[in-house]
Amino acid sequence: MKRKILLMRHAKSSWDHEGLRDFDRPLNKRGEKDAPRMGTYLKKKGVIPDVIISSTAKRAQQTILGICGEIDFQANLIRWNEDLYYGSSDEYINAIRTAPDEAETVMTVGHNPMTEDAMAVLSDQPFRHRVPTATIACFEIEATSWKEVKTGTCKLQWIVSPKEI
Repeated sequence: MKRKILLMRHAKSSWDHEGLRDFDRPLNKRGEKDAPRMGTYLKKKGVIPDVIISSTAKRAQQTILGICGEIDFQANLIRWNEDLYYGSSDEYINAIRTAPDEAETVMTVGHNPMTEDAMAVLSDQPFRHRVPTATIACFEIEATSWKEVKTGTCKLQWIVSPKEI
């Protein structure tokens, strides 16, 4: 069975609030516009996640909530995972591997460098792409279970940033 993995870096965040912990930084105006635009892009492509796993950091939460409104995904179904903020690319792979096998498309929303590292780790080809904020990469894997996702097993289908749409 062909399965899709969407890896997304959170939208552009604000540095305007001095003294705010990095974890609590919100999106800036551009980020608030880019997140729904990326959701609209996913809807037009017909690539709607069955499972969304997001970092618990404020900017990641705001990013995925902006997307959910465009793709008709119920926000209460998002799986919040703080390891996507504190951990490494391994945490992204592990999160994907926890998806139920009925799901055809899984999406993670997180941070760099971990998101970009996860893209490089999953790719069956050398990964030489820049990953600006709000970029989404779509990978495909032929697998009967999400547990089969591991290093070098996925084929990059496309990668797009808000500036490209």
